[in-house]
Amino acid sequence: MRPAFKVSQVYGLQTQRLRNVAILTPSLFKIRSGRKRLFWNEDVVDFDASTILLTKAGQKLTFENEPTKERFLSVQMSFILPPPESMIQLSKSVNDEKLPRFKPTHGLMASLDFLLELDINELSEAAQAYWLNGFYQQLAEVGKLHLIFDGHAVSFEQKVTEFLQQAPWEDYQLEQVAEHFLMSRATLIRRLKEDNTQFRTLLTRVRMNHAISLMQQGHRQQIDIAVRCGYQSQERFSQRFFKSFGVTPSEYIKTL
Repeated sequence: MRPAFKVSQVYGLQTQRLRNVAILTPSLFKIRSGRKRLFWNEDVVDFDASTILLTKAGQKLTFENEPTKERFLSVQMSFILPPPESMIQLSKSVNDEKLPRFKPTHGLMASLDFLLELDINELSEAAQAYWLNGFYQQLAEVGKLHLIFDGHAVSFEQKVTEFLQQAPWEDYQLEQVAEHFLMSRATLIRRLKEDNTQFRTLLTRVRMNHAISLMQQGHRQQIDIAVRCGYQSQERFSQRFFKSFGVTPSEYIKTL
């Protein structure tokens, strides 16, 4: 059974500074404790427990996670099931604001908290869609849903990303991925180029996000993390991590 959404957590005991973190799936972020400072275009946008961050797939975020009192803690809700196109159009007609910061009403925040606590493993796909579409409708009515979804159709880039996320450690080859999508290697390259990206770029993004997730789950040995992300060389993994986020793996681990 394919889940309609996934929930993950990020924490830190020290300030975490990361640049160009790729958002692989349409998502929202809720701060449980601490503060997130987002560097958005020419602005600096602060988020706390009263606000949520809305992001589209393909965006790259540069930010600081700052703990207050004990630690920083945030929840990421990644949406796999897209909303109906009519809801997206409703959202656009209500508000054309592009700033990703949103301060929900008490009712909308309560709906979000309800979804975050749902045990979706106990629900059918139809039941998951029922609850999630209700939340989408609430976001549409306040003109915020289109800040997460451009449209109902899933881009080819997103489809490839979702495929790679299933096993980031695999030694993927273009021919293998092209075969999965029932197309030639040349067609795969062309389709990704139409989305202004390349296969290796997507694979690196998926692997680097997986590395962050592993560290958040308690993995600390860099060679172990490197192998779990598809790299046989710890040095190569560390170079990719630093190039992606502007900090080394050991520097990030120290914040945990």
